[in-house]
Amino acid sequence: MNCECWFLGVTAALLAVGCGSSDSGSDNGISDAASAGFVGIYQTTGYSENSASCDAPGASTLDTLQDKYFLVAPAVELGIHLVSLVSCNSVSDCQTKRTAVTSAGFYSYLYSYTLTSVSNATTLTGFEATTGFSSANSTMCTGRTYADHTLTLNADHSLHLESRTKDLADKPQQDGFCEVDPAQSKQEAASAPCSDLKVVDGTFVQAM
Repeated sequence: MNCECWFLGVTAALLAVGCGSSDSGSDNGISDAASAGFVGIYQTTGYSENSASCDAPGASTLDTLQDKYFLVAPAVELGIHLVSLVSCNSVSDCQTKRTAVTSAGFYSYLYSYTLTSVSNATTLTGFEATTGFSSANSTMCTGRTYADHTLTLNADHSLHLESRTKDLADKPQQDGFCEVDPAQSKQEAASAPCSDLKVVDGTFVQAM
């Protein structure tokens, strides 16, 4: 059985995260059984961004990366079962953040990705759509984006994440506000070129 659902989160630009399900997931996101193999603390072994295209990963910036660990943990937002990947600067920092992630608490991070759907036993996916911004002298919403995330679990329990972002055209405000319709953003992104590719790799360190 398949379904779709949405929730909104507040970031620099209002964010909408979409979710679905598959035979390995559940009707309201990712089941505990489907996420179990991914959950844990990982040491970051690769980090890059190509802000020019998505044809290939960019140059590695791992050496200058402050957060050289990340955690993967289940979370629930508005009744939707998700999997969060959140950066940390140490194993102990990951352990502390896990409590905040799983209890909808507050925490800081260098990067974070939300996975909401199950493609198969070794692949989770998610997407994010932002409202963009408007200036005081404009009725247009600019800087709108749509991003697809794919998290892959390898045979050695390492993880590989790819996030591809597409820039969307400016859009008029709705009743004076910048709003986001995830389904419409997804449709717009289908014909838009990919503008940014982020890649994160990690090796398993500790179960949680």
